[in-house]
Amino acid sequence: MHRTVTQFALSLSLAISLASQAQTNPEATESPSPATPLYRISFERGESVPGVAASQAIAMPFECTSDGTAFVNMVLQPPGYSSGKYSPPVEQLVSVRPSGEAHEFRLDQLTNLYDLQQKGYYASESNVVFLVIAAPEDKQGKEAFVTSDGTRHEVTRNLAEHHDYIVIFDRKGDYRRRVQLEDTFAVQRVGVFPSGAFLAFGFDKQDHSPKLAMLKEDGTLLKFLEIGKDDAPKSMFGTRDGSGKGPAVYIAPVQLVPHGDFILIVQNKTRFPLLEVDEAGAIRVIKPQLPEDLRIEMLVPSDENLYARVNPASNGSIYELNPQDGTVLRRFKLEDGRSGSGVACVHDGKFLSFDHGEGKLVPLMGTAEPAPNAASADQAKPTSAQADRQ
Repeated sequence: MHRTVTQFALSLSLAISLASQAQTNPEATESPSPATPLYRISFERGESVPGVAASQAIAMPFECTSDGTAFVNMVLQPPGYSSGKYSPPVEQLVSVRPSGEAHEFRLDQLTNLYDLQQKGYYASESNVVFLVIAAPEDKQGKEAFVTSDGTRHEVTRNLAEHHDYIVIFDRKGDYRRRVQLEDTFAVQRVGVFPSGAFLAFGFDKQDHSPKLAMLKEDGTLLKFLEIGKDDAPKSMFGTRDGSGKGPAVYIAPVQLVPHGDFILIVQNKTRFPLLEVDEAGAIRVIKPQLPEDLRIEMLVPSDENLYARVNPASNGSIYELNPQDGTVLRRFKLEDGRSGSGVACVHDGKFLSFDHGEGKLVPLMGTAEPAPNAASADQAKPTSAQADRQ
C-alpha cells in the first residue's frame, strides 16, 4: 500500500525530530521495542491420507506450494535391511493436497540413471525437481583401496563418471526429463522459477566460497550472481565447534524456499540475512529483527508472511516476520510442548502438520489464538540488528 503525501511528510518530520533529539542528547538510547504478541497453536486431526503408508522417519524441512500442497519426504528402510546388509536409506517424496489427494515421486523407478543419490528437492507451482548425483551408465569394475593399517582391499562399484543432475517430475508424480549440470562448481541446492530457469546454490571447489548462479532450462550456466560481502559466510564449510577454525567437518546447511515469484535463501543457524532472489537474478537482503540470541533454524513455507523456526530449539517457537523489513509480527507456541519443526507450512492462516505414527500419514490442522494473559518477553532482548549496531 502506498503512503499518502501527508503520511510521508509526517514520517519525515518525525525522523528529523528524533535525529535532532539524538544530537542534542548524546545519552539518548533506543526505546525498547513493543511486546511481541504471543499466540498458541492448537491442532485438530484430519482423516488419514488414503493410499500412503507413512514411515517412522520424516526428513525435514517440509516444502509447500502456494495452493497448500504439502510435500513430505519419508525415509524408508532400504532393501536388504532385515538381512543385515548395509545400503543407504531410501527416500520417498509424497505430495498431499488440501483435498487429501496424494501423489508419489519415485526416483527408484528411473531407468536412465544409476547409483542415484538424492541431494535435495524443490516443489514449484508446475513441477517438482530433484537435485541428484548419478551416473549415466552402469559400468561395474574392481577398485582397490588401502585402509589405515596398510591392508589392501578391493570393492566392486560403478566406475562410470558421476555428475549432478536435475530430475524433473510434473505435479502428479510423472517423470518428465533429466538435465545434466556443468561441473563448474559444487551444487548443493537448486530451485526453479515459474519461467523454468533454475537457481543453484553451492560452493567453489577450490576455496569453498559460496556460489549463487542462474541456470538455463538445459542446465547450462547463465550467470553467477554477486552476493554481498556481509550477506554470506566466507566459506560454506564449518567446524564441529562452530569456531570456523581447523579442518572443515560439515557443509553449512542452506534452505531454498519458494515465496511467491521469488526464491528465499536461508543460511541456517547463522546471523547472515535472508536473500530474496527474483527471476532476473536481482538479490534483496532481508535482515530478520529477531532477539540477538536466536538464529533461524529453517523457514516454514507460507503463502503470506515469513515464518521462521528458531534455534536454540528449546525456545520452541515460530516467529512471523514482515518480508519487507524483517520485523517480528507475532510469536507462536505449539500446544503440548510440540516442536516448531513439525509444522509443514502456513496456508490461509492455518498451520499444517502431520502425525506419521502407526503406519498412517494423518494431517493436523492448527489454529492460532492469542495466548491469555501472556506477553512475549522478546522486547527485553536486543534484536540481531541492534546488536550489530552496538
